[in-house]
Amino acid sequence: MPAKSEQSQAQATAGLSNRALCAAFVAAAVAALLPRGSVSLESANVFTSLMSIVAIAAATQAPARQRTDMVFRIALAILVAMALMIVLQSSRLPWTGLANPAWPEANAVSGRSGATISVAPADTMTALVSLAGPFITFMAGLLLCHSDERAETMFRRLAIAAGFLAALSLAQHLAFPGYLLLAEKQFYLGQFTAVFVNRNTAATFLGLATILLTGLLWKSAQEGAPAGLLTRLADGKAARGRRGTGQFVLLLGLAATAFIGLTLTQSRAGIASSLIALLFLLAYPAATGLDLARYRFSTPNRRAGSRLVAIAAVIAGLVAIGLTFAGQTMLRTELSGLDDDRFCTATAIVDALSDYPVAGMGFGTFEAGFPAYRRAECSIRGVWDRAHNFYLEGQLGLGLIFPIGLILAVGVLFKSFVTGLRERRKARIYPAVGIAIVILALLHSAFDFSLQLPGLSMFLAAVLAPLVSISLGRPRRSGAVD
Repeated sequence: MPAKSEQSQAQATAGLSNRALCAAFVAAAVAALLPRGSVSLESANVFTSLMSIVAIAAATQAPARQRTDMVFRIALAILVAMALMIVLQSSRLPWTGLANPAWPEANAVSGRSGATISVAPADTMTALVSLAGPFITFMAGLLLCHSDERAETMFRRLAIAAGFLAALSLAQHLAFPGYLLLAEKQFYLGQFTAVFVNRNTAATFLGLATILLTGLLWKSAQEGAPAGLLTRLADGKAARGRRGTGQFVLLLGLAATAFIGLTLTQSRAGIASSLIALLFLLAYPAATGLDLARYRFSTPNRRAGSRLVAIAAVIAGLVAIGLTFAGQTMLRTELSGLDDDRFCTATAIVDALSDYPVAGMGFGTFEAGFPAYRRAECSIRGVWDRAHNFYLEGQLGLGLIFPIGLILAVGVLFKSFVTGLRERRKARIYPAVGIAIVILALLHSAFDFSLQLPGLSMFLAAVLAPLVSISLGRPRRSGAVD
């Protein structure tokens, strides 16, 4: 008895510790969004350090083997490879073959010797924190999500927290449009940017929040919440066996708020990318028969017909919603067309890539290195501290290792989610949400720098971790339907 009592107490302590770590993980991931997406170096350092502490603590409690071991190793390998590249870019080289061609002239003026790949080696080493943050967050999430229950709880908390943040941001915009949280707004005055400075970044976050909450709504509908809600409204009491009606109403309100906020940003690429991702998320379950009534199917012919009707309804609904709420965005597109400085600047970045095809210009040195390639015809307004293209800036900064790492990372994520679509049944909505998130991130990253903000990229990584864990999970019993 004493031995069993001690074992039970140890298990209870371990469970309490794991729950505390999960709460700290969610809190850090959400809090990283608040200081304008942790765009400053100080904020990035703070939240990356917090996530590192959570990851180390989670590693001491994680089981010896987990279902996400392979994904964890690949993420760690990508991080190590890119970190070594950053160290190489910042180190003085005895040869000048890969060194930045600006160093000979700089050394002639300063009287120093040596050269580095990076045009600003101190900035490159400093930027390592921004690169490491999302990877550490993702790996910490994988360590903590060692069961479906834990992963679903973490995902639900992150999604609801994102919804509340969207709602609070919208409420502040309506009540105090001149403020961004506690600071007075200096850019995009009169426009909704949530907790961020840039409306395009806000669109990425609000589109992400809408997708997460839509996934939870679908899961809640699978469990019969809408039927229970209708019964409660009709009879004044909850239907037997129908749970979560209150939470369904909450999720519906948060999702609607996030979507309205998305349209208010007037971000053309952000809204379009979000609608494409939502189209997949809603059309895929309808096309594959992911029923909302606990998998009770009718005859094959009626089932096929209902799927076609559902797909058509999804497409028509999204088009109608887009036309209803995105009128100002379409007006902006009609007035300005595609005449945007970012497209002209992208051609200048391509020119820079030809000078640094292998080793890059130095990670985190875009602001220092781009002026040499900036074209006057693109506009002389402002300072370009980031490229409005995640792919171009990544390759310009890191060289060939960036597309290799990106392809590997996206490939692993898609493989995990496709596995989940194939092998998880009642939980299939989670890998579908994962694919929708990746679609949104990949599409919008071609037009904006949302993923370059450490806070937003850390939150995205935090959301992907439980989705990958669920996708790679297996039913506990042989032959069980899950």
